[in-house]
This record gives sequence, C-alpha cells and structure tokens, in this order.
Amino acid sequence: MRESAIIADIVRHNAELASIGGTEVVIPPGDDMAEVRLGGRRALVAADQVIEGVHWLPGTDLALVARKAMARNVSDVAAMAAVPACAVATVACAPDAPEAHVRSLSEGLRAAAREFACPVVGGDVGVHAAAGSPLVLSVAILAEPGPTGRVVTRAGAREGDLLCVTGFLGDGWRPDGSGRHLRIAPRVREALALVAQLGERLHAMIDVSDGLATDAGHLAEASGLSVVIDASRLPVAPGTPWRQAVGAGEEHELAFACDGTPPERVEGTPVTVVGRFVRARADRAVVAADGAEHPASNLGWEHGR
Repeated sequence: MRESAIIADIVRHNAELASIGGTEVVIPPGDDMAEVRLGGRRALVAADQVIEGVHWLPGTDLALVARKAMARNVSDVAAMAAVPACAVATVACAPDAPEAHVRSLSEGLRAAAREFACPVVGGDVGVHAAAGSPLVLSVAILAEPGPTGRVVTRAGAREGDLLCVTGFLGDGWRPDGSGRHLRIAPRVREALALVAQLGERLHAMIDVSDGLATDAGHLAEASGLSVVIDASRLPVAPGTPWRQAVGAGEEHELAFACDGTPPERVEGTPVTVVGRFVRARADRAVVAADGAEHPASNLGWEHGR
C-alpha cells in the first residue's frame, strides 16, 4: 500500500476526531503538523522516523542520524511557522546491536536538542526479536505558534499566487547515501521572517521533504489548484537536470505560495520564485521545460512506490 493511500485513508476519518476525548483539534491529520488546544493553549504536534537502509546507509555516523531525525521534525515546525518546544524519542535496535550505537544516538539527540533549542524530555528503547534487524529512530515533537500567533498550513494558495522556495535544490538524498540530508538546515527563522514580512500575502507553506514537484503538488491539491513550475528558474547547481531538481527528496527547504513579489532573502537565505498556481488541471503539478509542460506530481519520493 502506498504512503499516499495510507494518508488518504487516515484523513478520511478526520471528522471523527471532534468526538474523541475533550481535546479540540484545530488542524487534523493531513498537514505538516497537527494543532490542538489544551486547556485553552494552542500546541502543535508531529512525529517522524528514520530507518536504517531507507533514510541512511549502514556505517553512517549515528550521531548524524540522530541529528537528522530531530532536524526532520524541526523542519515540519518551520513549515507551520511555529517554534519548537520539546521532543520525545524512541529507538528500536537489533538484539546484537553494540551498546555504543545507542549511546551515540543518545549523544547525537542531546547535541541536536541544544542546536535546535528543543529539549528531548523522554522516550523509550526497544529491541527487535531478530538479530540484524534495522535500527529505527522515531521522534515526536511539540511546538507553539510563533510571535504573531499565526500558523501557516498547506491550504490557502490562490490562483495567480507565486510558488517560491528557500535555499537551493537538487542535492538532498543521493542513491549512494550522500547528499545534504545529513546536514538539514530547518528554516524556522526564515519561516517566522516570512510571516512577519509578507503578512497576509503569505497564503500557504510546506517543507520540501519529498521533492519540490510532489510537495508543491500537495500545496496545490490542498487549495483546489494546480501549480506550474518553471524549470529555468530552479535554484540549482549548473548542469543539474530539472527532474533531479524537482524530484530530489530530503531537501527540507520551504516552498510557499504568496501574493506578489517575495523578499530576495530571509535571514540570509535566498528566496526564488519558481512557478505559479493556476486553475486546477488533471495534473496537480507540471514542469515547464524544453518547450513543453511535463506532468510532475509523481517525480518525488514516496514510501511504497
């Protein structure tokens, strides 16, 4: 079963959440984070995991793996223009895993907690039944709205809005396990600056974890639109094929929809206009390249595909 089908099935039951317990669900499953009200106070929550052989290759420094697990969650916080508060982590390791591996993960999590100002306040350690099982590290994160109180979701783009991205694309995860996926730079400060500078002109936002085409397509779908990406404007290294630029996973830049010209830089990070939202078509995301428009919604990463 594909990841998108699993998520669609979960989202289909969102209406039921209102009748479970006393928690008010403000933003249900389907966005980068959920938002709830607890005793009148707003909180955002999300979880992510990294799996050996899927998100990193055996032999990778486990302190870097721990940082990646934290950074992926903090990037979700950035996508909502929120501020991280705290996290919990769980690890499932093989029965024959060296104790030093778990210690390295723990040390990496502590270092990441300091770097991202997000203390790890608890968790769990479990052991697989079979020797040689892959190591799995899961992190759940709690966050609060930023100084303005505004939370930016995937929905809200309007026809004619510009599609913009922070930073550079095309070098997240490489087939040999290299790339900058182990050096993710969550754009929390940039997101808060965009909210402050663009105000109501900032309509929707997401972090680019599954490839720009896929994630821009999520913005378009959540807003009942399509998006056209201009290959000639993609911020990539010279010679990077456009399919790699829009399909590379684990970039963790911000992609957002705004009305009018965005700032050229936020918090020192470049911002590039790479496309425009248009009336809904058969394809949620297309790339204009080589004199033609190419369907692109399926160019990114998805578990089970």
